[in-house]
Amino acid sequence: TSRNIMQDSMLVNLSGLEGHFMPIDLNIEHCIKFLKLFFAGKGVYATWDRLGDISATVDLLQNVRKQVGRALGIAYHGSTHITPDTSASIRKVAYKLGELRLHIPCTERANNTRVTPVVNVLASGEQKLKSLTLVTFNRKVRAMISGEGFEADEDEIPRAAFDITHTDIMDEEQ
Repeated sequence: TSRNIMQDSMLVNLSGLEGHFMPIDLNIEHCIKFLKLFFAGKGVYATWDRLGDISATVDLLQNVRKQVGRALGIAYHGSTHITPDTSASIRKVAYKLGELRLHIPCTERANNTRVTPVVNVLASGEQKLKSLTLVTFNRKVRAMISGEGFEADEDEIPRAAFDITHTDIMDEEQ
């Protein structure tokens, strides 16, 4: 049925390689990209008729392009990815870190004119907390409870005159 055709063909694998499926709309985008590539280099022969002729043969033209690339030893977009060996670069970076001793905190580092040491807020907060005694804290709490140490604020705005008496609507209708 037409429903099965749509459901069964939403992903296509034109390469035949396992795991290389793509949605139909992306396949169309790839075809358009290759059509532009093949069409752009034709100069005088670049006509709409020629574009229509080559659009049916995009897959064949891609295979020809791959074969010519292999024959000439030109790298083509591979079907596999190889992770490059970065161990030499990592060793260079690690050596330079050790040489400049960047992994060790140092406030007197050479050529360091912009960066200044910052206050350790945890240590300074702990020091302030320890410098205040429990006796001082209790005295301030007692003064606050007895009303010392702060003044009661007087509201400068007069209170709203709300009428809180309630007359039932039913009483008014009667």
